[in-house]
Amino acid sequence: TFRNLTGTVQDRHHEPLKGAVVQIENEDTKSVISYITDRSGRYSFKRLEGEADYHVWFTYRGQRSKIRELSQFNDHHDARINLVIKTY
Repeated sequence: TFRNLTGTVQDRHHEPLKGAVVQIENEDTKSVISYITDRSGRYSFKRLEGEADYHVWFTYRGQRSKIRELSQFNDHHDARINLVIKTY
């Protein structure tokens, strides 16, 4: 089974961050996929393996967000994780 992950990237004032690099890592294979956010701060990963755990984070102008986890036990086909950087 496959699933999708979407979300937004924002600064601490909840403004969207265009051009942030969102990365997702499959914990089993250690493979990393990157996505650059659009002008609304949106990102999207399609057809992720449903039986794997993932770490997701972003970098923007040299700063990195905290790592969030997408668990294999999250049974939503279309998961959503919004990312915020606190220090920018």
